[in-house]
Amino acid sequence: MSLAVAEACSGRYADGVYFIDLAPVAHDRLVPNAMAFGFGLSPPEDDIVACLSSALRNKKVLAVLDNCEHVVDAVVPLVEQLLKLSPGLHVLATSREPLRAEGEWLHRLPALGMPAADERITACQALAYPAVQLFVDRALSAVDGFELSDEDAPLVGQLCHRLDGNPLAIELAAARVDLFGVRGLARQLDAHVLQLKGQRSVVARHKSLGVMLDWSYELLTDQERSILRQLSIFKGRFTLDAALELVRTVGADESLTPDRVFDCIMDLADKSLAISDAGGDTVCFRLLELARTYALERLVSTGEHAIVAARHAELVLALMRRASLAWPAAATKRQWLAEYGWAVEDIRSALAWAFSQQGSPYIGSSLVATVWPLAMQMNPFEDSEAIERALKAVATLPDTPPELEISLHIGSAAFRLLRRGRAGEALSVALQLAEQSGEARLEADVLMGLTVDALASGSYERATANAERLQSAARRSREPLTMLVADRFAAQACHFAGDHGRARALAERVLSHPMPRGWLGPAGMIDHSVSMRIVLSRSLWLEGLADEAAIMVEQALDHAMADSPSALCQALSLAACPVALWRGDTPAAERWITRLEEEYSNHAMKGGWSPAAAGMPWRRVLEAQAQPLESRRREVIAEEAANTLQLDHLISAHAAFVTRDAATRAGNGGGGWCAPEILRARGEMILRGRSSGASVAAESLFQRARAMARQQGALAWELRAVTSLAALWRDLGRGSESLAALEPVVARFTEGFTTADLRAAAALLETLRTA
Repeated sequence: MSLAVAEACSGRYADGVYFIDLAPVAHDRLVPNAMAFGFGLSPPEDDIVACLSSALRNKKVLAVLDNCEHVVDAVVPLVEQLLKLSPGLHVLATSREPLRAEGEWLHRLPALGMPAADERITACQALAYPAVQLFVDRALSAVDGFELSDEDAPLVGQLCHRLDGNPLAIELAAARVDLFGVRGLARQLDAHVLQLKGQRSVVARHKSLGVMLDWSYELLTDQERSILRQLSIFKGRFTLDAALELVRTVGADESLTPDRVFDCIMDLADKSLAISDAGGDTVCFRLLELARTYALERLVSTGEHAIVAARHAELVLALMRRASLAWPAAATKRQWLAEYGWAVEDIRSALAWAFSQQGSPYIGSSLVATVWPLAMQMNPFEDSEAIERALKAVATLPDTPPELEISLHIGSAAFRLLRRGRAGEALSVALQLAEQSGEARLEADVLMGLTVDALASGSYERATANAERLQSAARRSREPLTMLVADRFAAQACHFAGDHGRARALAERVLSHPMPRGWLGPAGMIDHSVSMRIVLSRSLWLEGLADEAAIMVEQALDHAMADSPSALCQALSLAACPVALWRGDTPAAERWITRLEEEYSNHAMKGGWSPAAAGMPWRRVLEAQAQPLESRRREVIAEEAANTLQLDHLISAHAAFVTRDAATRAGNGGGGWCAPEILRARGEMILRGRSSGASVAAESLFQRARAMARQQGALAWELRAVTSLAALWRDLGRGSESLAALEPVVARFTEGFTTADLRAAAALLETLRTA
C-alpha cells in the first residue's frame, strides 16, 4: 500500500520519493542510521541527525517510513526534528499503531469491502466487493481456471468476514483453494487459520498469519498481552464494563485499575488488534477474529484458560440476571438489546464450558433458566441439548431452588413450542412443582405457558380455562406486573374462544398500562403494544368495525417494526393478512402475504424463533381464489396446515378449506372464534354438492352459524351467515323471509361499506327489493 502511494505521489516531489523499510531495524538506536542509508547518505556516527537535516533542508522530498511500530519511540523524535528543520520534507509513515507525533494526520486503513456475513448473493454481486476480488485473484494463481460459482459466493463472503477483511489473510487463504476447494477451506479455516502460509519469497513476518501475529504480540507490554489473552474468551463483541469485570476478577495484578484496563484496550485498538463499535446505543469492542484466535491459543498455552473460562461463565450469568430484571422497565426493546444482546455468542460458549467436564452444572442450569428474555429475541440455543442437560443436572444438585427447576421446565416447553412440538408434558411437571412450592407467581409463570400451548394447538376452551387460572394466580401473587401479563393472556384466550367484547376490553386495559412488556416466557416474545393491537384489529373486524380494524392493523405493524422481526411476522400473519383477506382486499392481501413470506424466511435464516402462528400459509388462500380446488386437493391442503389454529384461519379466509371434521368440531362447541364461519362454509360446500337434502342441511348450518355469531357478538360472521341464508331462501322462493333476515343485519353496520361482504350483501338486498 505504501509503495503504491509513493508511486502515485512521485511527480509531486522534485527531489524524489524515498522508501525506507524499518522492519529489519532491531533497535531504536539504529533508526537514524537506517534513515540516512535510505536517503543515500553516509554520515559520521556522531552527527547523523545534523547530516540528515542538512541534506534535506532545501529539498522537496517524500520519505515513506514503512513498519514503524516496533521502533516508534525512536522514529517520533527524529521525524519531528527533521520536519522542523526541513520545510520541504513530507513523511508518510506506516505502523500498526499511531505514532502520536506532533502534526500527525492519521489515516486508518479499513478492512477490504465485503458482503454481509449472512448475505445471500450471486457470484456477480460478490465480485463487486474488493475482498472477494482479491480472493478470486489469488485463487486463480493457485488453481488454473478457478471460477467463483453462485453456490460458493456466499461462502467466500463468509470467509472474508472470518478473516476480518485482512488482505494478507485473504491472500493466504485463497492460495489453499487448490488443496481444499472453497467448501473445504470454509470447514478447515477455524482449526488451521494461523498455519496458512504464503510464498517463500515474501518477508519473514508475512510467511504465515501466526508469524505475523507473533510480530504484533511481541510488541505489546506484559499487561497488554495479559488483557489480550483474557479478552479472547469473548466470542465476539463485549462492553467495556464486561471487560473490566473480567480482567479485574481474574488477575492478581493490583496495578490493573479500571483506568489502566481501559487504556490497554484503547492501545490494543490502536495496534489493530481490537476495534470499537460506537454506532449503537452501547459502545462495544471486539478483538479482530485473527487476533482473537491467536490470543485464545496463547490463553490455553499459558494455562490460564480454565480460570478465565470459569469467570467468563459467571460474568455471563450475572449479566443475564441483570437483563431479566431490566427487561420490563426498559424504554425500548432496541435499547435493551443494545445493552445485553451482544452476549448471545458468549451465552453459547459459557454453556459449552458449564456442561463440560471442567465446568459447573449449577452455573449452566442457572444460565439456561435465566437467559429466556434474550433467548426469545436472539436464540442462543442451537438445539435442546443445553436445556435437557440442565434438567438432568438440577436433578442431581443438592438443594435446588424450586424456581430454578420450574424455569427449566418452562424453558423446555418454550423450546418445544417454538420448534413446532408439544409442550404439555414439560408444563404439567412444572405446574405440579409450582403448586407444591405454594408460590402463586411461579404457578402463574407456568400457566402462561399452558395458555399458549392450548392456543397454539387450537384448544380454545382449554386456553380460556388456563387463562382464568392464570388470572387467579396473578391476583394471589399481588404482583402488578404478573397481573398485567395475565390480562394480556386472558385477552388472547377470550378472543380465540369467541368472547370478543371481553377480549377487546382486556386488550384496551393492557394497552393503557404504562409498562410496555412483562415476563418474557414461552409466548411473551412481543411487546403488549403489538400483541394487544393484533387482538384489537381482529376483534374490531369481527364486531363489524372493518375500517377501525384496518387502522389498528397499521398501528400493530408500526409497533411491530419497532419491536422485532418475530413481532412483525406475527402482526403480518395474525392481523394484516387475515384482515385484508376478510375484507376481500386481494391487492393488500397479496402485498402483506409476500411481505410475511420474506420476513419469515429472513428471520428463520438468521436463526430467529417464531411460533407457528407467525407463519400462516396464507398463500394457499390466494391460490384457492385463483383456481377452484378439487375435493382431494382441498383435503391435502387442509392436512398441510400445521394445526387446528392454522386450519381455522384458512377456513376463515376461504370456504374451500372447510372439512367435515372441522364442522363437527365447531358444531360441538370447539371452533371458538371462527365456529360460525366454519359452519357457514360447510353449509356452502353442501349446497355446491347438490345432494339430496342439501338445502335442508345447509339451512340448518346457516341458522346455527347465525345464532352462534350473534351470541359471540361477531357481526361480521353474522352478516356472512345471514347472506348465505338469504341467498338460499331466495332460491327456494322465500324472498320476503330473505329480505326480513338480511336487511336489519346490514343496517347495524356503520362502516366498512367497501368490504366484499357488505358489497355482496348490498347487491343481494337490491335483487330482493326489486324482485
